[in-house]
Amino acid sequence: MFGRTKVSKPKSDEEIILEAVKETQKEYERRQRSKRRREKLGWIVVWIKESPSWLKGLIILALIALIGFIADGIRRESAEFKANLVAYSGQVWVQRANTQNWIAPEANMALQDRDLVRTGINGMATLVFPDGSAIQLEPNTEFEVRLLDFFRGGIRDRSFMVRMGAVTAYVSQFFGAKSQATVCTPTAVAAVRGTGFRVVYDPNARQTYLQVVEGAVQFKTPISEVMSQAGQMGGAAGYQLQATQTLPTSAQRMLAASVSTLRQYEKPPSLLQRIEWAILNPLDPFLQILGLTPGGWSYAAADFARRTMALEGMRRLRTHMEALNEVPDYLNPVTLAELNLHPREKDRILRTFAGNMLESYQKIGRDQYIIRARARDKKRTLFEADIAGVRQVRE
Repeated sequence: MFGRTKVSKPKSDEEIILEAVKETQKEYERRQRSKRRREKLGWIVVWIKESPSWLKGLIILALIALIGFIADGIRRESAEFKANLVAYSGQVWVQRANTQNWIAPEANMALQDRDLVRTGINGMATLVFPDGSAIQLEPNTEFEVRLLDFFRGGIRDRSFMVRMGAVTAYVSQFFGAKSQATVCTPTAVAAVRGTGFRVVYDPNARQTYLQVVEGAVQFKTPISEVMSQAGQMGGAAGYQLQATQTLPTSAQRMLAASVSTLRQYEKPPSLLQRIEWAILNPLDPFLQILGLTPGGWSYAAADFARRTMALEGMRRLRTHMEALNEVPDYLNPVTLAELNLHPREKDRILRTFAGNMLESYQKIGRDQYIIRARARDKKRTLFEADIAGVRQVRE
């Protein structure tokens, strides 16, 4: 049998008239909205039409200048993601990220995330950054550029690893009040801002030494931390911090001389740079919508994408924690060594966090823990993971 075709009931005259009235009302409202929009913009159109030609030309020039400032500012931002090898002597080699070969350095060679620099028995090398901060590598040192990040408004996030040897660092006064920098070793972290200091790491003894000549440095391991002031030195044997001591006068003089040499690279931002920052900073939300993030065109570098990546990083970390029979007593925030992860998985997780490291780890019970890490967005959004799940922490 064939199905019956349903026949619609004919509309009455009243229904037809009512529908026509409704359609007319909708069209009237649409035209009114369009009229109001035109009225809002009308004065601009009228003003432009009635303006003298010289004023129109001035407006066009101002728009061209604005576009030029934005374009040059974005170009200048790309320099923040590089460290320049401005000086070197003796035996010095460079290994690019994701390669195995060591190559000879070049004058003003640009180094980026995960690049390595190694000095030999008589080697020295100096890295300089756009704000005038500088790091000097001493002989027999292996140094990794872990992270170079930048946010509009002059906010920087930098992290380095001393795998062996010693470095002297000077953090410029133009580094940025909300910026952060860390010099790590496999067992300790020196968190700094606007200071001069030296970090030494002996891989055989797993010992880290910190000497501070200017400012203050937060020196911490996975189990404890201390604030080292100017004129002080600290140490860590493995994860165990040693008592802070007074830095010998002779060592202070030598370190002060090294920092003074590095300070020569410090320079205030130019007038053009300040103008570009003043323009780009308030336009940042709009530019991110267009994909114009610091350093180039990339939606993956936008704040919302960075928060999403951090959330995923926390979820992956929590998955590994849940697979353990017993959670570790402590967790290295830089290497995650206690989890015995594959190097690629470790990097995949850590690179979603500010500083490429955890904010904190706390063991509460055999299976209870709290892990905190910050996203690599401008606000450094804080996330927390425990056995119940992953969540954003409101501060």
